[in-house]
Amino acid sequence: MHVFAKILAPMRRGWRPLAIVLLGMAVGLAQAQAVDDNSADPPGRVARLSYMAGDLGFLPSGATDWSDANINRPLTTGDRLSTGQGGRAELELGGGTLRIADRTDLGLLSLDDQLAQVELTQGTLNLTVRQLDQGQSYEIDTPTVALVVDQPGSFRIDIGDNGGSTQVTAFNGDATVYGENNAQRTVHAGRSYSFVDSSLGAVAISDIGGGDAFDAWCSDRDNRYAQSNSSQYVSDDVVGAQDLDQYGSWQTTSDYGSVWFPASVAVDWAPYRNGHWAYIAPWGWTWVDDSPWGYAPYHYGRWAYVGGHWGWLPGPRGVRAIYAPALVAFVGGGGWSVGIGGGPVGWFPLGPGEIYNPWYRASRGYYSNVNITNIRGYRGYDRNTIINNINIQYNDYRNGRPINNARYANRDAPRGFSAMPGQAFAGGQRVQRNLLRVDQRQLASAAVLPRGTSLRPAPGGIAPPRSQHARSLPAGGFQREVVARHAPPSTRTPASFNNLAGPQRAATPAANVRVLNARGPAAQGNRSQRNLPPTSNVAAGVPMGMPQGNQGNHAEPRQGDLPSARFAHPQAGDASGRTPPQARGSMPRPDAGYGAGQDQRSQPRENRTLPQVPQIQRATVINQPQPAADRPVPRYESERGTRDDMQAPRNDNAPRAYSNEPSRPMVNEQPRPMAEPVRQNYQQPQYQQPQRSVPQYSPQPRAAAPAQPQHAEPRPAAKAEPRNREDDRQH
Repeated sequence: MHVFAKILAPMRRGWRPLAIVLLGMAVGLAQAQAVDDNSADPPGRVARLSYMAGDLGFLPSGATDWSDANINRPLTTGDRLSTGQGGRAELELGGGTLRIADRTDLGLLSLDDQLAQVELTQGTLNLTVRQLDQGQSYEIDTPTVALVVDQPGSFRIDIGDNGGSTQVTAFNGDATVYGENNAQRTVHAGRSYSFVDSSLGAVAISDIGGGDAFDAWCSDRDNRYAQSNSSQYVSDDVVGAQDLDQYGSWQTTSDYGSVWFPASVAVDWAPYRNGHWAYIAPWGWTWVDDSPWGYAPYHYGRWAYVGGHWGWLPGPRGVRAIYAPALVAFVGGGGWSVGIGGGPVGWFPLGPGEIYNPWYRASRGYYSNVNITNIRGYRGYDRNTIINNINIQYNDYRNGRPINNARYANRDAPRGFSAMPGQAFAGGQRVQRNLLRVDQRQLASAAVLPRGTSLRPAPGGIAPPRSQHARSLPAGGFQREVVARHAPPSTRTPASFNNLAGPQRAATPAANVRVLNARGPAAQGNRSQRNLPPTSNVAAGVPMGMPQGNQGNHAEPRQGDLPSARFAHPQAGDASGRTPPQARGSMPRPDAGYGAGQDQRSQPRENRTLPQVPQIQRATVINQPQPAADRPVPRYESERGTRDDMQAPRNDNAPRAYSNEPSRPMVNEQPRPMAEPVRQNYQQPQYQQPQRSVPQYSPQPRAAAPAQPQHAEPRPAAKAEPRNREDDRQH
């Protein structure tokens, strides 16, 4: 009692000081608990810019000025791309691929572990979904309708001139189109649907035929996944693994098992040297490699120096791999210096079994998953040991303590350690140009930083500046409105930017997105309640995209359109190889099927191989007019039509199960915990290709493309040097 009397005495004399102390203790406890809260964890996937050709503008999230794009750049929520005439681009996600044709504007409205939501304000987009985890889906938001894909398939979306109509072509698989007043329609494989307004009241439906050059290119890129030998060694979720086949070889080692070794690299080559660092929120400093294969080995797995060569060890095949910005340890502090003003930044790749310490906010669950899905057991180092080491090191990480008794295999490996001046690092300059020579005695005194480098990005550290000779692009982003089924996150400056120098943008809503059925649950978080833009007048019986009146000359962009909308789509096939929608009615569809296996993140799953995609034979693209009798005549259905796939309005909250039936119940799309997704087995609908006599088409060589691409494929010697050479980078 005497002790309690001493405690209570200050309260009798003055309760306020004690209350302040107790409040401080409560805040500290809340902060400690918040460390383990996974609500602020970054997503486990991003989109890789895996191919680019021609003029491609890039607008990073939170930025107001457009930049030039880099191959292998990770893209995330809020990023935008815009292709000029003759341009193309490809984005890879785990299990899916987005490809855009020329004169196309695309933005990532939301990209997390469950939903990939894209805005398409003009141009042409191809979406191929090879596999999905439970609860995952893709959403393509256009000025007219929102397309939701929740099963494997291949689709093409074309935006009509002035954004007044949308054409959805289902090559393989089914999807759902959403409109106003809870209207929705299932689109079936082998059909093309033209929507002229958001009510889905009048729809032109036609069979589809062979594709244009853009479709052939997409099909050729898809075949690379089915033909990849690396799928025997790497999880299907590892983005960029299909590039490893042609740029290296797999070898079996006595210590680590299967290891991939890059081919045709310089004698003094080492990982994390041929590229640059970019600041990408919410992860912070992110490695962007120059090599065409330089994505998977830098964001997944570990590196090892084996038999005098650097080799890459992927994580276990049986779990869903979690993306990391760079699997390295940063070195600095303690007065470390190499005689260069401003202080250097050093790093080395993590070796087999070594624990990755994120330099951004990470809960215990994320910390465990990003490590265990990228560390493969080897001789004398099993899964239990890995988990135990992760748990031990997380406690130091959580409290910001230096890592004790850690031994790093690659720190002293030949060329394993890299360093560059801090100013060049923060400015996004190439490492190879600014590499510092470090004495091993100096290196021995440098400590491993538990939370990475604290440098802030300088101009150029987020993205390279836009070329002065490139076409002008709209400041601040897209202006044409799109409709969406789900309310995307606000366009905001990420929390990770709060410590950066310079003025900060205030959080703003996604002003060009209007959520369909705004009174429903999908409208939660939406702050843009504007009306739909006026739709173009479409005459009855005229398919979408058919000329109406004099359209020989393209007018200046109207109010609300992108300045880049002056590149209006022509009314016939052009040099880009993309055929306008109305010329595609008689083309036989591609017939590539995709399967999906079982997955359980961080849990063992059955070994799966990517499905075999059959060789696609298409009709030859003929630029001269064809007889009208050879084309299937599209039919139009009003909202009173009797077609079974035009569904009546219903409650958007009702769950929809995964099924391939034409009419399906709604799906529950609530996000699931990070460690629980399970892959679903899908049976693809079979579509019988229309019987017609057409000449056979074979994809043309890449040399016929309108611009030299930058991508992860071999380039003939006769072509121009790739744009991402060190000599071309602007600083």
